[in-house]
Amino acid sequence: MVKISINNWKQAFTNGEAWISEKEEQCLWNEYQIRSGIKLLVQDCPAITADHTFQFEQQDAPVEFLYCLSGRTTVCLSDSNGKEQTMTTQSGSYTCSYLPYCCGVSKTCSGTPLKAVGLQVSMEALSSLISKEQTSLLSLMEQETSLQNSCPFFTEAAIPLSLQISAKQILECPLEGNFQKVFLEYKALELLYTQLSLLDSIAALSKGITEFEEKATRKAYTKLMEDISTPPSLPELAKSVGLSHTRLNKLFRMIYGNTVFGILRKERLECARRLLEDGRRNVSEIAYECGFSSPSHLSRAFVEQFGSQPKKYQTEHMMRQTALEHPSHLNIN
Repeated sequence: MVKISINNWKQAFTNGEAWISEKEEQCLWNEYQIRSGIKLLVQDCPAITADHTFQFEQQDAPVEFLYCLSGRTTVCLSDSNGKEQTMTTQSGSYTCSYLPYCCGVSKTCSGTPLKAVGLQVSMEALSSLISKEQTSLLSLMEQETSLQNSCPFFTEAAIPLSLQISAKQILECPLEGNFQKVFLEYKALELLYTQLSLLDSIAALSKGITEFEEKATRKAYTKLMEDISTPPSLPELAKSVGLSHTRLNKLFRMIYGNTVFGILRKERLECARRLLEDGRRNVSEIAYECGFSSPSHLSRAFVEQFGSQPKKYQTEHMMRQTALEHPSHLNIN
């Protein structure tokens, strides 16, 4: 895997001019070529002091999946027919876009740390990865962006927990050198695999969910995440957003890739993983803080999800951190 300069973003797909000047590189993206047609983008920097704006113009373009954990970017673009539209990516949301034959202006807002992960996949690579049974989104993109009807494709939704976890792990990668390259390649492909498994859900989102249902589901997700140790019951949660509990569960599956309980369970496990890696609490404390009924309940669920007992996971993580902080302790033949 080769790390490439931010200035090569457009050349990698269009052989066009660079998007930004060299001195602005530090406040935007690091890019990693994972394999032919697949690129990982990582943005992790403090809040910029002034809005950053740049112009762009492109013909060929990759399909892009962007997962925004902090920050806000607005893109005002014009397609080949002169039609203008504005698209926004903001904290807690992810976007799927395919924007050939476009020009416009992108503005990254100041005042908030910029934390995001992106995948850029060429249409050829995407076509080779998706089976015939999973072509709903791909067909929709090709239809919307055909030469006869070259309208940009863009959809935005709350980040499903499964994608959020992978994106956070990429941002928080503690490794350096070759170990970092291997880790990022593995996580990028994991993120892409998870994303492709949700393609039909994204297509369903653009067709079969009303605006009210989408907003209600996002509101329910926010309520669920407010207190994962003592969340509302499914009937209470559904009633609070004006949906039936069966419809809410179905909408969660379509938008987040899992049921309400499945999302809650994954969030609790992610909470436990983070606290174990922090190292300042024991397993019992973590179990109750993350909403598990007992330490043994946490242990069973943790082994199922991560393949290791919580205490063993914590010990091994501390050993890895020590090795990274004191590389002379490593004995590599």
